[in-house]
Amino acid sequence: MISIMMPPLSLAQIRGSAARLRNILGIPEDSYVDIVKIMDNLPDTFGVVVEIVPVQEMGEKHGETYPVAKKIRLREDVYDRACQRYGRDRLTLAHELAHLILHGPKKIALARVSENTRVPAYCDSEWQANAFAGEFLAPYRFARAMTEQAIQSKYGVSAAAAHVQKNRRG
Repeated sequence: MISIMMPPLSLAQIRGSAARLRNILGIPEDSYVDIVKIMDNLPDTFGVVVEIVPVQEMGEKHGETYPVAKKIRLREDVYDRACQRYGRDRLTLAHELAHLILHGPKKIALARVSENTRVPAYCDSEWQANAFAGEFLAPYRFARAMTEQAIQSKYGVSAAAAHVQKNRRG
């Protein structure tokens, strides 16, 4: 995979962005996020185009975001499973939303780097989006005191996401 080098973001900055979005959307800090409802309302709330795309058209991609164009495309089966509260796919929706929030719609300098170039995590667009998605769905300041199973249950995330959120320091 080719990485996209972004301006650096610390985990504290990403956590702040996730908390601000929760506040803007009126979602209490320590509550479940209905990410499907948020996606469904993006066109009316923020003028973002959200397309649900057939599997055969998206191929291996679960989602893709065009921040400058304010457009998110989600693979149909991923969206359907997110509607059924499947944690992995809920995280995918939050991940694509993160690209929109963190990487646009303002135009910022992007740099493609070759596969052999190591991009520091704090400058990697995918790391940034994953960190935001985890923080938005299951805020670390609450998750750190919970069991991983309790995080999964309360916030509707996968076991892997619960493990990362509980243990993500910074």
